[in-house]
Amino acid sequence: MEGVELYEWDTIIIEGKARAIAPRQEFFLRSDGVYEPAWAPVFYNPVMEHNRSVTVLLLTALFNGGGFFFIEPLAGTGVRSIRIALEAGGMGIANDLEPLSYRYIVRNIALNDLCNVIEAYNYDANSLMNSVRNSGVVVDFIDLDPYGSPMPFIEEAAHSIGRGGVIAVTATDTATLNCNHPEACRRRYGAWCKRVDFSKEMGLRILVGSIIRASAAKDVALKPLIAYYKDYYYRAFFRADKSAGRADELLENIGYIKYDESTLNREYLASLEIEECDKHLVIGPLWIGSLIDADIIGRAIASMSERRLPIDNRIAEFLEKLLIEYEISTPYYRLDKLCKVAEVNMPQRSKIIEALEELGYKASATHFDPRGIRTNAPINEILCTLKKSQLSNQ
Repeated sequence: MEGVELYEWDTIIIEGKARAIAPRQEFFLRSDGVYEPAWAPVFYNPVMEHNRSVTVLLLTALFNGGGFFFIEPLAGTGVRSIRIALEAGGMGIANDLEPLSYRYIVRNIALNDLCNVIEAYNYDANSLMNSVRNSGVVVDFIDLDPYGSPMPFIEEAAHSIGRGGVIAVTATDTATLNCNHPEACRRRYGAWCKRVDFSKEMGLRILVGSIIRASAAKDVALKPLIAYYKDYYYRAFFRADKSAGRADELLENIGYIKYDESTLNREYLASLEIEECDKHLVIGPLWIGSLIDADIIGRAIASMSERRLPIDNRIAEFLEKLLIEYEISTPYYRLDKLCKVAEVNMPQRSKIIEALEELGYKASATHFDPRGIRTNAPINEILCTLKKSQLSNQ
């Protein structure tokens, strides 16, 4: 590593094809012995390797293994940009406003011999995207991975992305989106929320809907390619179309969820009627359309074996589960909450899924919650199935 300086708190980590200088985890442990990325001098979170691996996999499928220009406006150590260059064939800009992060980015670019592929910048994120757009450079991919809400960066990203480009967004303020802080949800995302049994999906749909609405203000249509929940964050990918008409079409899928707290029934509403607000709990506005583009995700899964990418097979398994789950549009149900309404003991999730399928309905597990099931069966049928299941086990 001649010519690359290491600080006393540094170490070299390997992720995918990348080598990266990052803080030693043992220097920044909480009292419970868990590494706290926010305590380190520069932000690097090893838990987000899954996030970065999904990114590499999708970019490989979307851009056929290379030839695209990217911006990472909030790059931290730069490991994501390095993996995008080495594994997906991109070239671009890794930026961070924090001076020490910028220094890590510079060193990691040099460590991986990518000085002619990635440029390091030390700008404000929105200022950087604006500057690149004004320079005339066509941006094919923007990755927004902030601490907290991504909303302060969405309009500039939508304005700066090239026609047909892709924007990836991470949100870590899940407590706000899950409605632990309803006032903050209204301020940041312009949506009315409620603590419901499908809070994690509600939060994701509020996030996706807010991003689509914000980009539509720039006459940009951001169509969801995939959106999901993982660990403590949300992640969503969008394909950009610089068309006011396309933006209007997407806005047709911004709606509401009508929810009955006593029966757990939920259904989508394309528009909001005053009488609905009087009779039912109404959540939104939020995205009520599909959370996945099955064709693109199928191509991404296939590309893992075709290109022999250095990505854990569990990534493909995760995406395959999403393909199955998202065939059902109704928000998931928590089995323990259903059993409380049905006044029965909680059975094995797999048995209820099997019973609903035998009745001719679609049913699956959900990645949102280990207690959750997803089905297109009406609520009365679900409750009846739970009661029959208990009687058959007596």
